[in-house]
Amino acid sequence: MGPGERLLELVAYRGLIQSLTARELRLKYRRSALGAVWSLLNPLLMMAVYVLIFGVFLKIFTLPEYWAYLLTGLIAWLFFANALGTSVTTLVQNPNLVTKIYFPLEALPIAGALANFVNFCISMALLALAVIVAGRPVGPSLVLLPIVMVAQLGFSVGLAVLLSALTVYLRDIEHLVGIFLTGLFYVTPVLYPLSRAGRYARYLRLNPMTWIIECYHSILYFGTWPDPRLFALTLLAAAVSLVGGYLVFLRLRPRLPEEL
Repeated sequence: MGPGERLLELVAYRGLIQSLTARELRLKYRRSALGAVWSLLNPLLMMAVYVLIFGVFLKIFTLPEYWAYLLTGLIAWLFFANALGTSVTTLVQNPNLVTKIYFPLEALPIAGALANFVNFCISMALLALAVIVAGRPVGPSLVLLPIVMVAQLGFSVGLAVLLSALTVYLRDIEHLVGIFLTGLFYVTPVLYPLSRAGRYARYLRLNPMTWIIECYHSILYFGTWPDPRLFALTLLAAAVSLVGGYLVFLRLRPRLPEEL
């Protein structure tokens, strides 16, 4: 079965993907008193810590409404990190499904990413409202926000599908992903403006997450149109990740049940 036929099969199983996504959401907040509220509390608590450290105690950054700048990047970053963290182990944690039932196996990591995307959409909507209420200069560039969000979803899904398959063959990837994400966080302009990176800014611009985060900052914090090059690179990264990740997954797929 070729890539085109596999893709059509995946579309035919869209009901299953919806069910798996709903299951992920239920499991995530099972036995939690606050439930989905944690998806909002997590970035807010992190923002409070970083604002106190960098904006109050150390006074490194003097951006107006630094909380808005920080929260914009944090929400986007947490979606990316959580999507990968959830999806990378979806195959190895469901051996009975993978080995005993026929369905598009890629539905599992996709559902993991989509479950986090649901929380991401809610958080972004509330952030946009908070930014407007706070009087930040939100402009017509806001129409690009859904496009950037969908592009980030595509970028995350492509990596999630790829890593979920690779983890079946090499279980250490689960731990390596966590270490990699920690390092990547600090070389992505979430806590600081890219302009404050000085001569290292040219290297940070090689990071795809920099392209995405900078688009969010332009739209939600500065109220301007994103840099055309960064916006184009964001769309390109999404396409390359989706196509590349899916093709590698299809290459590894035949032996996945055996490896589990």
